Amino acid sequence: MTRAYHQIWVEGVELNLDESNKDFADPLYGKTYLPRKFKVAFAIPPLNDVDIYTNDLGFAAIVQDGKLAGYNVFAGGGMGMSHGNAKTYPRMADLIGFVRPDEVVHVARAAVTVHRDFGDRTNRKHARLKYVIAENGVEWFRSEVEARLGFALAPAAPLKFTRQGDPYGWQQQHDGNWFLGLFVENGRIKDDGERRLKSALVRLLGEFQPDLRLTPSQNILLLNIPEANKAPITRILADHGVAVAQQASVLRRASIACPALPTCGLSLAESERVMPAVLGRIEQLLTETGLIDEEIVIRMTGCPNGCARPYVAEIGFVGKAPGKYQIYLGGNESSTRLNRLWKESVKEEDFVAVLQPVFARFRDERLPGERFGDWCHRRLFEETGGAS
Repeated sequence: MTRAYHQIWVEGVELNLDESNKDFADPLYGKTYLPRKFKVAFAIPPLNDVDIYTNDLGFAAIVQDGKLAGYNVFAGGGMGMSHGNAKTYPRMADLIGFVRPDEVVHVARAAVTVHRDFGDRTNRKHARLKYVIAENGVEWFRSEVEARLGFALAPAAPLKFTRQGDPYGWQQQHDGNWFLGLFVENGRIKDDGERRLKSALVRLLGEFQPDLRLTPSQNILLLNIPEANKAPITRILADHGVAVAQQASVLRRASIACPALPTCGLSLAESERVMPAVLGRIEQLLTETGLIDEEIVIRMTGCPNGCARPYVAEIGFVGKAPGKYQIYLGGNESSTRLNRLWKESVKEEDFVAVLQPVFARFRDERLPGERFGDWCHRRLFEETGGAS
């Protein structure tokens, strides 16, 4: 409620707070605001499209008899870490309990105030809610939340996530209208050769005015489209070289990369600009090993802050120095498990060489229907014991 934020970030003038703001205490944040950022996500199981376990606070909808019964509450997730600093690490959120729909805002407020009151204000790298919960315990956090609520959280309802990712192509909504999922490689909306996605979107948004959503997997959803508009939209996309069906290979549809260089000043290595070529080489390797139709979730970041959430991918590339990356293996399809560090420092041009024997073993040793990340989790690390 204070105007301090507006004065600092919007007006563009030298900071000079009004007298009324100097002693103002915000009803939620107090006088000091939060120690650092705070991410909140909502998911509808079994689809974990928001990577709910990687957020500070998450609400997973529980549907019973066709109606929303409430939400399971998750808290304490986060991806960021720093190379060489053992006190920083990625963490998956804990399941805290169940709340009714009318209790959601109250629980969110209580969780935020715990972060406000106990978050580390002396060290920016240690200032996330995940460290508060990791160091004080889940039961402590639940007790703090309940004390601020004035009532106890109900036990969590049964829940299972089966996959992460976005639906592509035409999908029908519950109200009879349609939505269209469009693949955007690494989240960069652009005209690239014959595939002129940016120009197509300019025309579609101008002529048909669908609602638009940008997804956590870097793609686009066009929503609330009447049946009569499906054919002309499909035709306009085709005229711009954008397919509605089979928009990209199975490997690329499951991939994410952060912007990294030259946009991000924190980057230690490339990400978005090299990811297409890296995937091309991995696709060739998968063809040679007879695995080209295998979906493998691959994510790349230019630094350990993990903006593309590489620590839950089946293969995660994390920039460590120019042209060099850590390789993480063993995440799963539903993004409900952290992967593990496998190789400490690998040159980009060596990715294929180090992955080839792993893919070959996976092909020969996998259980029926077993995914690459699950095989790595089950077999690879029980033999190696960790990074090499």
